[in-house]
Amino acid sequence: MKLKPQTLVLTTALFSSSAFAQPFATQDARSMAMGDTGVASAKVGSAALFNPALLSTGKEMDTMHVVIPNLGVAGFADPDAVDAFTDIEDEAYLDNIDDAITAMENSINDSQFVSAKNNFTTNSRELNSRLNDLSDQPFRLNGSVFGAVSAPGKNLGFSVFANSGITIETSPRVSDCDNQLLDDYLTFFESVNSQAELALAAADPLRNQAGCDNTPIVNLGDSSINDPTNDLTSDVLVAGVTLTEVGVALSKEIALFGKDVSLGITPKIQSITSYYAVPTVQELDDPNYDLGDELEDSETTDDDFNLDLGLATTFLDDRVTLGLVIKNLIANSYKTKPTSNSGQYAEFDMDTQARLGIAWDAPMGLTLAADMDLTKNKPYFLGEDTQFLGAGVEWDVASIVRLRGGFRTNLADNDDQAFTAGIGFNIIAVHFDLAAQVGENNAGAALQMGVAF
Repeated sequence: MKLKPQTLVLTTALFSSSAFAQPFATQDARSMAMGDTGVASAKVGSAALFNPALLSTGKEMDTMHVVIPNLGVAGFADPDAVDAFTDIEDEAYLDNIDDAITAMENSINDSQFVSAKNNFTTNSRELNSRLNDLSDQPFRLNGSVFGAVSAPGKNLGFSVFANSGITIETSPRVSDCDNQLLDDYLTFFESVNSQAELALAAADPLRNQAGCDNTPIVNLGDSSINDPTNDLTSDVLVAGVTLTEVGVALSKEIALFGKDVSLGITPKIQSITSYYAVPTVQELDDPNYDLGDELEDSETTDDDFNLDLGLATTFLDDRVTLGLVIKNLIANSYKTKPTSNSGQYAEFDMDTQARLGIAWDAPMGLTLAADMDLTKNKPYFLGEDTQFLGAGVEWDVASIVRLRGGFRTNLADNDDQAFTAGIGFNIIAVHFDLAAQVGENNAGAALQMGVAF
């Protein structure tokens, strides 16, 4: 079997590009454009996503809002891993290794053998280095769709909503045995400069072995060279979680210690579907193997009840809003199905998340907002924690055009930062919003259509 250059790494790119761990991120278009803020600044139509208490806070108490729908997607990839993936594709190391082995076996003089050997060792060394850069570096993709019908009110605000999001995480996992295999081949060939020396080295049982299984490098019978890519044991982890929520957000304004405070609660039904596969490089190279079928066979679904709680209050003539939300008050743990080839499975958590937000309804049509996670949020399967701090601004131009910008950083990972921007249009009762975010290892976009009447 000849391992294709794409086998170990292209699968990763096909099934992911982000995004992210399991962050507090709704991919609401306005929020994304304003640095992923919203706990104190979200509009009524998206309040169920951010903070149910906002249904009883603010100036939009007489207007019903319909969001149909909000769509978002975002991706995350480590820059070094992207460079390694691109380099492996561009340089065709695996093809070059195979060609070099053929050239060594068919060389008619020492000069041709040395040239082919140098080609083999150079590509093997670079491949080993690039695979190490890729190993355990996750690629992620987040996507979501959201819709809601919301009616704000001081005495009773409510929003009926449905939200569905998918997170896909995947990473090549290069085994120590594969590193040893390639290192042993390099050591073997460094002192071999002719077919005669190749035969002598092959006769030494201590030299003529590689990897954890002591696989022969050269077959003694015909002096043919075994292709090391046939003995790779590395694999690719591909895992995904789809979270679908249907619920009703409720809110009410009460007097607390002489201050008007809005309290919100969101009872919701959650459906959590997981997918999990760990194909080996040999399986990925097998034309009869279908990763899509493997993921479909691994599908398992759990249903649970959960709650979000929110609080909001205003200061300075209702121009400054302070908000707090606790999402998924009931923490739960889940397991994937075992894989068909190795029986591996994974556990993942749906943890409680808390976030604080502040927003200022400033003069000249400006809105300033900032949000910060109070909890570190773990990924489902792979990668770093997230604890986001975001800030953004919106400029409302004549209630027709809204220009937005912001910045978001991960306090748990200094390399995870993104700049955000977006624009919104109001045409009578219809609004249309677009957003984008970009960083060294982030990219995302969202759009939303809605009606207020």
